Amino acid sequence: MTSHDSREGTSDADIEAAVRAELPWLLERGQARQTAAAEDTVSGRLRLAVTAMRQPYEQVCQTAAIPFEQLVDFMAGGQLASDALDRLAATAHCELHPRTPG
Repeated sequence: MTSHDSREGTSDADIEAAVRAELPWLLERGQARQTAAAEDTVSGRLRLAVTAMRQPYEQVCQTAAIPFEQLVDFMAGGQLASDALDRLAATAHCELHPRTPG
């Protein structure tokens, strides 16, 4: 296997430049995911449950019938429609329980 792999016409320098260009966005997105999962909200707890599933997002999306881009945005702090939240919660085997006042 050569350094060009199956990507004919793409040099190592081109790949490195693409990674360097995307790396800040990826790091920012990773931090946003951590912050969103730490929220003491229903959405934050659902994000933790999805992460704990340790399944590829593609598989989660297929099971929950949610577009990939919507799941990625939700995991980074975005919102989902209530029906999508319901399907995602079912996929992650989550149940809502009311907090006891006090």
